[in-house]
Amino acid sequence: VRIMADLFLDKLPWRRADQPALSTMTIAQSWCLVTLYNPTVVCVDGVYKMWFLGNASQTRDNCMELGYAESSDGLRWSPHPDNPILRTGETPQGKAWQTPHVLYDADEDLYKMWFVMSERSGTGDPPVVRQMLGYATSPNGLRWDIHPEPLYPSGRRPCVLKDGPGRYRMWMNSSPAVDDDFRAMARSIYRFTARDGIEWTRDEEPAVVATETHRSIVYPYVVDNAGAHTMWYGCHIEGGIFELYASTSADGRQWTHHFDESAFPSARDPDRFDGRYTSTPCVLDDGDRYLLYYSARDMGNLYGAGDGAVRADSDGIYRHIGVAVCGKMS
Repeated sequence: VRIMADLFLDKLPWRRADQPALSTMTIAQSWCLVTLYNPTVVCVDGVYKMWFLGNASQTRDNCMELGYAESSDGLRWSPHPDNPILRTGETPQGKAWQTPHVLYDADEDLYKMWFVMSERSGTGDPPVVRQMLGYATSPNGLRWDIHPEPLYPSGRRPCVLKDGPGRYRMWMNSSPAVDDDFRAMARSIYRFTARDGIEWTRDEEPAVVATETHRSIVYPYVVDNAGAHTMWYGCHIEGGIFELYASTSADGRQWTHHFDESAFPSARDPDRFDGRYTSTPCVLDDGDRYLLYYSARDMGNLYGAGDGAVRADSDGIYRHIGVAVCGKMS
């Protein structure tokens, strides 16, 4: 038990960068000047590859596109000149690309992406939001062959591990009942299994659920470290703050939750790009170090919309991607 406990990664001493890796404030690409978030990163043959979301219209609409960037060190990133590589409306259903997770399958020399197709409609509270799991493959991470149908009717931010031929596991937000409103999806993370990465079976009970103090449990990311599983996810807590917490498990099914302390808190500093939110974690096991990529919201509420108006979002705006580093113990 002690050996397993030493392999859990929920209390890593992260060292975060002072400036974002990518930001709407500094990027020289017009397609993502309002929103920029949700990094998913792999390293293949020494090249770090990131896929991320962005738009240039306004927050909380049906426009969301997929961009790509590369890095030689995992810290300094160059967006692809032909971004966005996938555009609003190119999903089989819905309109917006949301919460992608990319896995490089070395056995097949193929990039595999699970993502969410999202569409908002109506003006009610809450609005009607449909979020369905999708799938695509690519030989190079740029040109994608998109599966023609949704894989699952209720999903948000998949994280997929391939354990071997015919053995896939996924953790994803999902509504307990298909006809629940989308807020129910943000309160439950389920484990799924599949033989092909396409036909998924969901566990009967969720792996993690929200609490009175941690009012949402969203954006799961799981690392299997020699059987010791660590799951990071984002939680809304008091004062409009949102930050990363973690749960641990010896089998990926029964989890111990660590709600007493944030695994990666927001800076809570008005001068920091991640002052209000640390979100959508992506943790890369990178040789002698771990890299944590995350979405961030600063304390500001104003932004320039695509129609030229200055608008406000009282919850803040996803406009930065941060990176943090932790060296491994020798």
